[in-house]
Amino acid sequence: ELEVNEYRRFSDLTVSETCLDGGSGAKGCYAAVRPGDCVVAFSRNDIFAIKREIERSTPYKCCVVYGTLPATIRAQQARLFNDPESGYDVLVASDAIGMGLNLNIRRIILNSVFKSTGDGVEKLSRSAVKQIAGRAGRRNSPFPNGEVTCRDPRDMDYLRLCMGTEIVPIRKAGLIPTASHFELFSSALRKFGMGGDVDDLHRTIEQFGQMARLKGDFFMCRRTQIQFIAKQLSDLPLSINDKYTFCMSPVNENCSRSLTILKNFAQKHAMGEVSGLNLRTVVPKQAKSFDDLSRLCSIHSELELFLWLTLKFPGNAMEQRLAEAIRERATSHINEGLAATDRLKLEHCYIKRDKNLRSAWARKMKEMDGPTSDIYFIHDIDRSDDVLPQYEVEDI
Repeated sequence: ELEVNEYRRFSDLTVSETCLDGGSGAKGCYAAVRPGDCVVAFSRNDIFAIKREIERSTPYKCCVVYGTLPATIRAQQARLFNDPESGYDVLVASDAIGMGLNLNIRRIILNSVFKSTGDGVEKLSRSAVKQIAGRAGRRNSPFPNGEVTCRDPRDMDYLRLCMGTEIVPIRKAGLIPTASHFELFSSALRKFGMGGDVDDLHRTIEQFGQMARLKGDFFMCRRTQIQFIAKQLSDLPLSINDKYTFCMSPVNENCSRSLTILKNFAQKHAMGEVSGLNLRTVVPKQAKSFDDLSRLCSIHSELELFLWLTLKFPGNAMEQRLAEAIRERATSHINEGLAATDRLKLEHCYIKRDKNLRSAWARKMKEMDGPTSDIYFIHDIDRSDDVLPQYEVEDI
């Protein structure tokens, strides 16, 4: 039985008449921020450059939230921002604010409507703009009514276009097959002489994707990710169920260190041995640079992966407690680093980066033989409004 609940916004959300400072959006414009503001940027360096500018040009201190900060630290930063007695009045964040955080935001300020995706540059879709803007204003908070604006005046018309457009409802829902589905499918393939290696999850997923037909408004999701991880484990004598569990782990398939931890753990498990930590690679040190801060976040993520695996495949309790202790140390160093970002070296200009993104977008539009005005992007953003939003933060 499917139950559908519809929710409507209880408070007003308005678009500002002008951009942040009513001027050109040049460097220094963030001196116009006020308590309760949240600046949204899409790279870690932009976030810290804006944070530094605000703290040097205003009496306000800033919290930060972005994708690879550990979830516990994102929650801590959110609590500091929400607490009127904490001394932190402004939030600088990525679109990670849209994922599981309750925030008392008075005004959303978009640093730019362009972002790098790793494969190029894109302009925020209407649904992404409305979802980010919707974080402003919260019933029963100090800021029940929300406001949204942009740093750059050139983005204001596009913001108004997005906010005035009804979003097309999502037409399809994604389904993830379970381990039982793949085991039954593999058994059926063997029964009819069509292959179906009892241990080869990678090939099973490949054949499943070729033969599966979903009725109605559904599609199979995460197939590429699951199949990629399964391929990394294809030579290990593990059951489909065990391989599927490894595929569901919080591994970063784009990080070689994260994949190495997963594969080493899987190899030990396949041999009936207990996997341990490589202390040389995971002992955290205090951050002296932004690269060190990023490394600490990576170490924390690697420890989270290891602890997740020890819960699914229990082993040496001593190794688990050691990992928990190192994770706490990493968390402490990350908090110390965030509190001292004004002393870390940073040579980055968010204005210059935005200029480069706009130039790249103009070239992209020219190659597509399309107009490059700030209004004409409906043909481009319609394609992404029919699917679930994918949050990716460049450099994070």
